[in-house]
Amino acid sequence: MTREELMPIRDHMMAAIMQEPFVQGIRNGKISQASRDYYVAQDHYYVDVFMRLLDQTNVQLPLELRRKEMTASNESDAHLGLAPSEQYQQIAVGEHNTSYLNHLRATVAQGDPLASMLALLPCTESYGLIAQDLQQQGVASNGFNVWVDYYTNQAYQSVIDWSWRTVDQLFAQKQSAPADYASIYETSYQHELAFWQAANQ
Repeated sequence: MTREELMPIRDHMMAAIMQEPFVQGIRNGKISQASRDYYVAQDHYYVDVFMRLLDQTNVQLPLELRRKEMTASNESDAHLGLAPSEQYQQIAVGEHNTSYLNHLRATVAQGDPLASMLALLPCTESYGLIAQDLQQQGVASNGFNVWVDYYTNQAYQSVIDWSWRTVDQLFAQKQSAPADYASIYETSYQHELAFWQAANQ
């Protein structure tokens, strides 16, 4: 398998994600306070677990492929860019969030670094792609451009670049493919879509 074989999955799922009202609301400023609070609450919890799983994945990698610094910047800055109210801290973790994280935990627990990377990649990649697309469309002067700026900045984009380079090298080293890598990647993208759909409160 190669990166090129995964691109149709990515392109199909990203087309759906970009149509979600919350995503377009970042561009045009039309997001209710309830939706912003719910999204930030969910993403805040998700990112905390995701970063721990990313650290575990980094340890699974061959030494020459490991990233020395996993957290180049603070993603809470992007959350605050959506102007949540203090109420977001009282919102419970959603079922869609739990389901997504269970998928990631189960995959990383298998100890296959390629499977782990492919499970985590859609989250990292899709946020960068969303932000780039919104930037190209033109973001209204509504304060939400802070979110777009975070995910288009060089520090964040470098993590995406490292992720794909690592996946490419792991694919090249594989003598056999015991795991259904495309399915792992696609499942994470399906969870990404569900995450954005759930934000429409």
